[in-house]
Amino acid sequence: MSQEPQTDALARFFEFQHAWSEEQRNLVHRIRYAVYCQEFRFEREEDCPGGMERDDYDDDSRHCLLIHRQTGTPAGCVRVIEPGRGSDHKLALERFCGTSLEHPTLHPARFPRDTVCEVSRLAVPAFFRRRQGENLTPYGNVEELRVSDAETRTFPLIGMAMFLAATALVGLANRPHVFAMMEPRLARLLSRAGLNFVQVGRMINYHGPRAAFYIHQHEAVDALQPPLKRLYATILQQLTSPPGEPMAKTGSDG
Repeated sequence: MSQEPQTDALARFFEFQHAWSEEQRNLVHRIRYAVYCQEFRFEREEDCPGGMERDDYDDDSRHCLLIHRQTGTPAGCVRVIEPGRGSDHKLALERFCGTSLEHPTLHPARFPRDTVCEVSRLAVPAFFRRRQGENLTPYGNVEELRVSDAETRTFPLIGMAMFLAATALVGLANRPHVFAMMEPRLARLLSRAGLNFVQVGRMINYHGPRAAFYIHQHEAVDALQPPLKRLYATILQQLTSPPGEPMAKTGSDG
């Protein structure tokens, strides 16, 4: 019997949810608090009451929540900011990093406002970025969160999967011109999967050394490698499930 691809295994072990409800949104904000405030200290804990990291862009965003199926534990999140149509409605990177944007044509202001968006606030809790046996997690005692070796082997794919989820959210929003702030090494890693971001801004210190990047959503989907394209199709199916209905499961786990 041939070995199951890791991308298919990840789709069996995790569920991608379009975070419509207040309960789902609160889980998103708690993940971000654990990662952005407690772990990396990008944001101050005292600015995030109730243990939830929020900002002015959350109400104008689509959010994806990743859930570990067996335990129901939140395992990741990402959002897509959809700015309003007025000239005063800017992407977060325009507001905070606008002077670094140097590309003559691939600039958010060059496109109709209702066709641009920004991928941001991707966060994966420490437990799901570490190999089994380490003992830190923002969701309680790791001894109570038991996962198989097969599940642990999919953990390195979670970050990539969240970018695929963001790509799916962008498609649902029908805003194909996508911007993001990231480290160039991350952009190089994503390019191996077919997500060929173009650097459109100079390097600045924004939660570490980062630059603005651009990609067109249609081109991103077309260029995905076959295993990732299959995972993308699964994620898109789950994210398009109507609010309140159970997410479609894949494989033989249900």
